[in-house]
Amino acid sequence: MATRSNTLLLSTGMAAAVVYTLHVLLGGWWWKGYRHLHQPISDLTATGAPNRAGLLALTTLYGLLALTFALVFLILESKKHHRMVVIGAVFFVALHLLSLSYGLFPQDLPGQPATFAGTMHLAVTALIVPCTLLAPLFIGWGLLGEPEWKKFGYLSLVTSLLLLLFGGTTAYLFARELPYFGLAERLNIGTLQLWTCCFSFKLVKNSLPRRLKQT
Repeated sequence: MATRSNTLLLSTGMAAAVVYTLHVLLGGWWWKGYRHLHQPISDLTATGAPNRAGLLALTTLYGLLALTFALVFLILESKKHHRMVVIGAVFFVALHLLSLSYGLFPQDLPGQPATFAGTMHLAVTALIVPCTLLAPLFIGWGLLGEPEWKKFGYLSLVTSLLLLLFGGTTAYLFARELPYFGLAERLNIGTLQLWTCCFSFKLVKNSLPRRLKQT
């Protein structure tokens, strides 16, 4: 029974990635004139954005699922591995704790007066960035010495490098108000969601009885 419960909890990472993707797709579809290639995802739940309430419900659900996955990994799985994995898991939990606060601090839409909530949104983002980079970096580093996890360890290190590349590009385009900011941001966040989904799948697969893995 405990194994089934653990498997269900570990699957929340995959569920979180699906919900986040749904939020982005639905938000762009509902908001006529929204430009995925040029606008940030956070515009969808910014102060004054159309359909903010419905999309905020989705982002909150995503945040709760992602935080559950991170906590379950930290508490139930991380200590089975190298201590670097535990450190990475702590950064992973911090990342999603901070992400949940976005619901309290919506972004200001372009051209609107700056608000306290909008300023806090930028501050939270600044705190999230290092957590996003360090979580897969430490987890991947710690998993390299385990044959069963070695490939995923390398995948995690590559993920950290891609997050640095895409995140840096996103910040550069945003600071200079250049086009295709939205594309760079989606590559950045999409990389994190894909890694989370693969991580969740790997953990779920490992938690299944051997006979089920072979079917």
